[in-house]
Amino acid sequence: MALVVADNRQTPRPPTRWQRGFTLIELMVTVAVLAIVLTVAVPSFASLVNGNRLTAQANDILAGLILARTEAIKQNQSMIFCHSADSATCSAAPATGWQGWLVRGTIDATPIATGVMLSSNLTVLASSNVVEATFDSTGSAIRFSPQGLIRSGSANTALNGVLRVCLPSTQTDPNSRDIELRSGGRTRVVSNDVADSCPAPANPV
Repeated sequence: MALVVADNRQTPRPPTRWQRGFTLIELMVTVAVLAIVLTVAVPSFASLVNGNRLTAQANDILAGLILARTEAIKQNQSMIFCHSADSATCSAAPATGWQGWLVRGTIDATPIATGVMLSSNLTVLASSNVVEATFDSTGSAIRFSPQGLIRSGSANTALNGVLRVCLPSTQTDPNSRDIELRSGGRTRVVSNDVADSCPAPANPV
């Protein structure tokens, strides 16, 4: 007769699988690092966006000035670059800043190009020489002669002035782009850091 021996060994249990997660200390460290990153990154990103807005607006105005000079030379007649509130006629710029611009001939008043302010956050102001430049009793009118020279509206006096594109904010440094106009026809954009109130620029020396 066979002897049966009972197997009292217990069935081995499978290894326990621990549920992994964040400890409170790890979570606090993560939140602290995220806060530091956001503190550094957000102002830098805002500064980049604002700087691009300033540059885009300044380049848009500069392109209009270059077009006016090019057409004056090509057509052998004076061309006007002026402030415009309706993209159809020249008008004096309000004290709060330019609302738009247009390019037209001195004989044919039909605009050949127009532009508007790309952002309501930007302020565009002119130096006194540009403000006082008139054509047909319209202020803020810059005339390019057939030789490509910059003149004061209907007068034949040389004009040296500045158009300033400014952002009244401390988030961008520098916060303005000055478009310098020289009587010889040369134009260029210069970056400047001005007061947050965005004062009107001075005439170039």
